[in-house]
Amino acid sequence: MKLWSKEALVLGGIYGVLETPLSFLGFENTSGILFLLFILGMFMLCFNKTPKFLSNFISNYPKTSYYLTAIGWIPYFMFIVFVLLIGSGYIINYSDITVEYGMHIMFYPYTTIYLALVSLITALVRKTNK
Repeated sequence: MKLWSKEALVLGGIYGVLETPLSFLGFENTSGILFLLFILGMFMLCFNKTPKFLSNFISNYPKTSYYLTAIGWIPYFMFIVFVLLIGSGYIINYSDITVEYGMHIMFYPYTTIYLALVSLITALVRKTNK
């Protein structure tokens, strides 16, 4: 699998679209189950196994897949930055304050919306300029 293949970005986009309203409405358990399914889908893609629903979704809805691909990088970015903040908080300066600050920023729900808006506007501009 390529690191940034279309399937991985669409999977991230689907996760982002489904998880953001759940986090706003306070459904943490459902959001956690969705996160586990996202991680399972990532591992499947790492071993060159594309989930059937993902390949069907990409082939049946190409326009929606384009916009989901545009925002698909956000969950990966949030996950990687979260891991790096945890690592820097505990390994570099052994401070719980750094970890709490990083978790507060990364779990701030509007962060995802701001990043999604910028990505969708960029995708729309690229689509109209073609």
